[in-house]
Amino acid sequence: MGTFTTRDGCPLDYRVTGEGEHTLVLLHGWSQSQAMFDRVRPALAQGRRVVSLDMRGHGESGRSTTGARISSLAADLHDLLGHLGVDRASFVGHSMGASVLWSFVDMHGTSRVESLVVIDQPSVCAVLPWMTAEDGADAGAILDMAGAEGFCAALLGADSGATREGFLASMLRKDIPADDFAWLLAENLKFDVGWGTRLLLDHVMQDWRDVLPRIDVPTLVIGGEVSHVDARSQRWTAAQIPGARLRVFTAEEGGAHFPFFEGPAAFLAEVDAFLPR
Repeated sequence: MGTFTTRDGCPLDYRVTGEGEHTLVLLHGWSQSQAMFDRVRPALAQGRRVVSLDMRGHGESGRSTTGARISSLAADLHDLLGHLGVDRASFVGHSMGASVLWSFVDMHGTSRVESLVVIDQPSVCAVLPWMTAEDGADAGAILDMAGAEGFCAALLGADSGATREGFLASMLRKDIPADDFAWLLAENLKFDVGWGTRLLLDHVMQDWRDVLPRIDVPTLVIGGEVSHVDARSQRWTAAQIPGARLRVFTAEEGGAHFPFFEGPAAFLAEVDAFLPR
């Protein structure tokens, strides 16, 4: 474990596991933490250096009144790579973590990217005013503008705790063990919901569709048959990225929103074979 301070003074908690010439960076989703990857980290670190971090406002990292934007999280990633002296790496981005990677590519290109794994992230989270309903279905939008506003209001309202618990439950298989759900919820509740709601709104208003065709490195897109993100959108995303591979996990393989947590064996078999070593 280690801590470094970003350009604007926010301390971020990170972890380096394993050794090797190849570096793999893991990025978690909104309200999650790097601990979500603990079931697959040891295997991924065989012959690789695996780096993860709690993004600002998440997990054990510092709380900031500023930077509630995807672009700020991408800048934090840039800071971390500089701090560790990483010139080039492969990246795994889960959910919002994929959006952070798309923002990083948008700003810096792919010169520091060896390969990408994108896990269950819509290229647009809300149907924006310039999109048709068909566009939204292709992109995987799970909200409309009114729905985004309503969800933010619920997160900030009197029943915020129930809203957060219900949102987490919607992303998991219905048969998840109670102790696993309790642990995941505890990690989520470390997240400050006021700052986090501002980040969420920025996240759902992003449109990454124009970035996808510019990704010119090997890419694996992962979806799930029983995820709240329609697998159709992951097929569409893979089709937009030149040469991308697609893997949609079944329910039995852990094919909801957290395949690395609910189905680590299937996840590792696919991702470890894809990544360079």
